[in-house]
Amino acid sequence: MFIEGNELSDIIDRDIKVKLAAWGAWTRDIGNTGSCSSPAQALINCAPVCDSDHKRYARYEAFEHISDEEALQVEGAMATLKRYSARLDVALGHMLEHELDDDNLLICVLMYPVLRSHFRYDESFSHISRELTKELGRKITDVKVKAIMERGAGFIEALLMS
Repeated sequence: MFIEGNELSDIIDRDIKVKLAAWGAWTRDIGNTGSCSSPAQALINCAPVCDSDHKRYARYEAFEHISDEEALQVEGAMATLKRYSARLDVALGHMLEHELDDDNLLICVLMYPVLRSHFRYDESFSHISRELTKELGRKITDVKVKAIMERGAGFIEALLMS
């Protein structure tokens, strides 16, 4: 079986998104109890979750199981990304103040908040784009948020692989 370069990158990309989604579910579980979950609780957490009380809007999601060790590795990578984004935040403020246009800087600064909002707080791309537009005073589209998320996932994947 031969896997081409694009197919391999799609598999790796899908794996990191699955791991980030599992990490987000893990952090939501940890946040509620204040401690690590038991193996039995981890199995319960793998069951499909309904995200709405209204049947019309219900969406069921099942998260892959993630061990505490793997989740802590992702947590460490997210902390590194947060520090990286915070360093660039000052430059972004200067850039926006002088109305300069640098999409790469904007994307790098927003990688952590977008990943955190999407995976940890389970917010949609459209909600994130509306919030960022309000916060920055500059139009951020759903497509831009998705591109930021893709780049952030790649950053986390690189950290986990190193």
